[in-house]
Amino acid sequence: MTLKRIYKENQYYFIGYMALVFLAIFLLIFYTKAEGFILLNPFHSEFLDYFFIPATYLGDGFFIVVLSLFLFLYKKRFLGLMVFSSYALSGIIAQVLKYFILEARPALYLKNSHYPYFIDGITLHNFHSFPSGHTASAFALAAVLCFWVKNKNYSILFLFLASLVGYSRIYLGQHFIDDVLAGSAIGVISAIICWIYFEKIINRIAYTKKSELVTESGKPDI
Repeated sequence: MTLKRIYKENQYYFIGYMALVFLAIFLLIFYTKAEGFILLNPFHSEFLDYFFIPATYLGDGFFIVVLSLFLFLYKKRFLGLMVFSSYALSGIIAQVLKYFILEARPALYLKNSHYPYFIDGITLHNFHSFPSGHTASAFALAAVLCFWVKNKNYSILFLFLASLVGYSRIYLGQHFIDDVLAGSAIGVISAIICWIYFEKIINRIAYTKKSELVTESGKPDI
């Protein structure tokens, strides 16, 4: 599998993703970090709080590890490997960046503002905002599912769910839009790398086994 082929087979996903990227870049160019965050949080309600709190866990490591184990148990081993490996790679990249880039989370960054929608018990008041790890995991998962599914119309659904996780991180006061944008890019790139790398390995193993079977079947009886 090549990058060109991945793009050709998943154009819906990549076109939709690039539209979201351009929207995020537009906000980053024309608004400050604080202005963009507030602009994307014009309204909060108890219903939306209860919706986005569980929705954000679609990008949680525990959920994705359990999903990959489930896929392994139900004989979707290649897909399970892709889900877990892309999550692991995106998580490592995100955590390394968090370690070296001490960006304040919104609650700390806006502590002297009058922003009223931080949620008690949910909002974090510390550093390590950049990038969004949940968003990286969600977009890695969405990309892998898009690459795997035969009906590419589902790509829009997977992209929407990943975007929902990304927005939930902003809604819940955990991240700014640049954190989410970087996280999404890490997730997509990680999925592409894992898909190309592991498919080559698995195809090589399959070819080797096939060659061995042909060789054994061709041996004369002694």
